[in-house]
Amino acid sequence: MKPQYNFARRNLLRAAIGLAATVAMPACADPARYPEHPVHLVVPYPPGGSVDFVARVLQPPLQEALGQPVIIDNRGGASGMIGSSAVAKAKPDGYTLLLGSVQTHAMNVAVIKNMLYDAMKDFTPIIETTRANWILAANPGIGIRTPADLVAAARAKPDTLTYASSGNGSAAHLAFSMLASDLGIRITHVPYRGIAQGITDAISGQVSLVMGDQSTLLQHIKAGTLVAVAMTGNTRSPLLPNAPTIAETLIPGFDVQAWQAIWGPPDMDPALARKINEAFTIALRNPSAVERLTVSGVDVAGGSVDQFTTYTRSELDRWVGAARKANINPE
Repeated sequence: MKPQYNFARRNLLRAAIGLAATVAMPACADPARYPEHPVHLVVPYPPGGSVDFVARVLQPPLQEALGQPVIIDNRGGASGMIGSSAVAKAKPDGYTLLLGSVQTHAMNVAVIKNMLYDAMKDFTPIIETTRANWILAANPGIGIRTPADLVAAARAKPDTLTYASSGNGSAAHLAFSMLASDLGIRITHVPYRGIAQGITDAISGQVSLVMGDQSTLLQHIKAGTLVAVAMTGNTRSPLLPNAPTIAETLIPGFDVQAWQAIWGPPDMDPALARKINEAFTIALRNPSAVERLTVSGVDVAGGSVDQFTTYTRSELDRWVGAARKANINPE
């Protein structure tokens, strides 16, 4: 009986090892079976912001495309780095994804010395979701209505005009610094902890100008409490057709936009990344989602994994170069 006992125990041990190996395998060893349970979409900002808005617009059509629930997980803090670093450390099985932005994967690298992650190595690029124009808006009482007015006023009295942003190293700060550097003008930066108070102070005249994304400033411009001086994208917005672009008035080719995109953890199976890309492509073409985004001043993007990978690298290099040119050093 002893040999039979050893044989049985050996088979039992082999079965246990096999089961442990199966459990240890990534949940998506076969991309064709993905997804088999809910997907977590990490938004590295608090609820209510522009990135969170895009996540909630895309959630219903994405759930339909995937056939599984999509759970939005807001993890704000450290300019988007806390939520982003959590995804960088997740399993590359497709069940934890990041809806990041130009800030998390380009601008932070330009202004933060001790990053919590490597923007290129620690993620798998999947798809660009949306883009939005930034607007340079002015208090109606200062007499600046056009890009030419801005340049004339800034050159007449350097450092006298002020502009509000959501903080040092924020997207608006870097965007305006790039603009001022290219134009050779000096306007004093006034950083705020969040853009809401900056908008309030621009409306009251405490600061001259404010730069923010279209979805944030649109209501104030339509109400007449702020004046849209210029758009930073390369085309005019259909929501503000009378607001000229920097490209058409001052700097040909100038194109600065707030973009958002999906990344996965590093080392994802390329076939899995393509499958997730396809699901987001379907969601981004959903008529209801497109309408909700468009009326808020957000443009649908899209494209392949390879296209987005190339774009990510180009934007990172661009913003690091812009920060150096404007003498904004990582802190």
